[in-house]
Amino acid sequence: MPSPATPTDRGALLLQRAIELVAEGGLGAVTHRAVENAAGAPHGSVTYWFGSRDGLISAMVDRLAHECEAQGAHIATDIVDAFATGGPDIKVVARAIAKWIDDGRDMHLARLELELAAVRDPRLREKMTESAMIFWKLCEPLAAATGSDDPERDGRSMAAMVDGLLLDRLAHAPQADELLESAMAQLLAPRLPAADAAVAVHG
Repeated sequence: MPSPATPTDRGALLLQRAIELVAEGGLGAVTHRAVENAAGAPHGSVTYWFGSRDGLISAMVDRLAHECEAQGAHIATDIVDAFATGGPDIKVVARAIAKWIDDGRDMHLARLELELAAVRDPRLREKMTESAMIFWKLCEPLAAATGSDDPERDGRSMAAMVDGLLLDRLAHAPQADELLESAMAQLLAPRLPAADAAVAVHG
């Protein structure tokens, strides 16, 4: 017989069930009662732990940011280290990205749902931007390793491209590993200085 959940476990369980509900049915599926039912928790538990629905959503954003940072940091560090020893193996990088997307499907779906909701909600937009900055920062060393003359700018653009690949894999091409390989080869290619890149684009 499993041991009773500790108070901290109960709060974490409510949060996890809320994230799963967002992934399955969108942000509209998240109500106090729906989360409590999904967690097998008594009525009033969400109010006790998170106060309002906005408090629950804010806690979800924090949880998702923490999970994305923890998982993404390993991939980013491995790639940066590989640049110091001859460059990353694109197939290995693509497999790591595919695993990150596939294993964290609920996490990524929930975050994308929250990103869309933030377009219409200024308070949530501020919270999601703070969360996104963590991922942008993770990508700055990658941009620097490719020769970027502005890692802050290029790190953010890298993060945006990864988000596009994530959305494409979730919505359109769940098994298209060759697409990830092609994208990673372009994303991690040595960068031209900004002035030279402009000449290359415009001739």
